[in-house]
Amino acid sequence: MESVRLFSEHNEGDQEYLMCNNLPTLLWLGQLADLELHTWYSRVSPEPDGHHLSTEFAGSVENIDRSLLNFPDFMVFDLDPYIYSGREAKGDEPELNRKAFAKTCEVALWLKELLDSLSLSSFVKTSGRTGLHIYVPILRWLDYDAVRSACQTIGTFLLRQHPREVTMEWMVEKRTGKVFFDHNQNARGKTLASVYSPRPLAEATVSMPLRWHEVGKVYPTEFTILTTPDRLRQVGDLWAGILDAKHDLKGLLDSVQPAG
Repeated sequence: MESVRLFSEHNEGDQEYLMCNNLPTLLWLGQLADLELHTWYSRVSPEPDGHHLSTEFAGSVENIDRSLLNFPDFMVFDLDPYIYSGREAKGDEPELNRKAFAKTCEVALWLKELLDSLSLSSFVKTSGRTGLHIYVPILRWLDYDAVRSACQTIGTFLLRQHPREVTMEWMVEKRTGKVFFDHNQNARGKTLASVYSPRPLAEATVSMPLRWHEVGKVYPTEFTILTTPDRLRQVGDLWAGILDAKHDLKGLLDSVQPAG
């Protein structure tokens, strides 16, 4: 099992982090009942586009700020519906329901149109719970703060186009009836459920990659620890080439900056 030592702002010092980058480590984590895997959006490997960045992660916050781990491989879009089934207990988060998921799929397709117009490749998966995750692979020229700002700009544009369906409100009470666009997931140390990760639910759902033409035609409970092997045999790993689809987000942002 490999690990990496990095400076943790939360713990105010260096910490050891596991790297699950081979089958034996994955099996070992499973034996520890670590079934739900959450991963960062940045990698310690400089391949293929990070050789200009430092690999010194420990010792100080300045070191990690300059390092590969502060420059994500992905801009992520977390879409969560706040459309209730009516069966939730008071104060509970919305449960999975078909009306809410259908609206989330509609918002995801609007987002894809917007990303396509920016010539940004996008990859979609179910969260394994109620929403969808969209990943845009990017060259490592921007740090987390800049990527979060770009995601916020895209979300604001989408919100202006669809104010009745989309919300970016931080107060949960103001999200009701809409799909929450969470740009704040783009932060160092934050994580989403990894692709193919099981979720701790009675249905044993899995966070499953989708083909874009499947969005709106499938339902999260179709993808479980029992059905996933057959799906992989049928369609393969839809995210296998995600790192080969990177685009220059910095170049795009520079091209749209006003002159002067």
